[in-house]
Amino acid sequence: MSLQTLDRTQWSYAEALAHVQNVTVARRAVEAAKLPPKPVPEYQTWNPPQDPKVTWKAEAETELLVALRDGDLLAQGRFTEERTHGWGNGGSSSGFGLHSGYHTSIRPEQWREGKCSFGRLTARDWEFIDIRVPRFLVKAIWPDYVPAVRPAAGTDTVPYTTPYLELMQAAIAKFGITPEDQGKKDCLVDWFLEQQIEGEPVSNKLADAMATLIRLPSAQRGGAKRVLGPDLRQTA
Repeated sequence: MSLQTLDRTQWSYAEALAHVQNVTVARRAVEAAKLPPKPVPEYQTWNPPQDPKVTWKAEAETELLVALRDGDLLAQGRFTEERTHGWGNGGSSSGFGLHSGYHTSIRPEQWREGKCSFGRLTARDWEFIDIRVPRFLVKAIWPDYVPAVRPAAGTDTVPYTTPYLELMQAAIAKFGITPEDQGKKDCLVDWFLEQQIEGEPVSNKLADAMATLIRLPSAQRGGAKRVLGPDLRQTA
């Protein structure tokens, strides 16, 4: 990748975490769908089943922190050693203040020494806030998850697809679109506009069309169900 085309977009720690969680949840959901259904306990009053997405998102956060601690993913933050009040004041307060207005690199050993919470990396004697990571590095480690399409039984050829279909499948995986969660069309359009197909940017018209096609017709009508009335074409 040349310097002219290097993606210099920076993601906040929260944005990077959200991407890793979306990729992990999409991958784990496909894996879970292939497993035989588990028997449902007769009584669940005292131990209701936990949404597996909670576990998968925690798994994603661990993966992100391991990459940062091992130096596979680079990050920068605004550093300080100044304490403005006592150690740990509860909530998101850490006791540190007067952070630098400039971002500096965070070393792997600092990730291992500190604790990441509320978007801060805090150790006993220092702290980083406003943590940023290169988007292209995050996506290199956790690319948008697109489920593999298997050939139909009895055939050796891969089913026909196009870059448009692949991009729409990537959007479904990234935003976790399901029949129950259709996502917001405006967000989908914005995401499509950031993508490229065969080196060309996606046009406004195409982005709007693809954002429409990956959502259910009922979502386009605001969830209203069509009510069928009498056929007025019938004559007495």
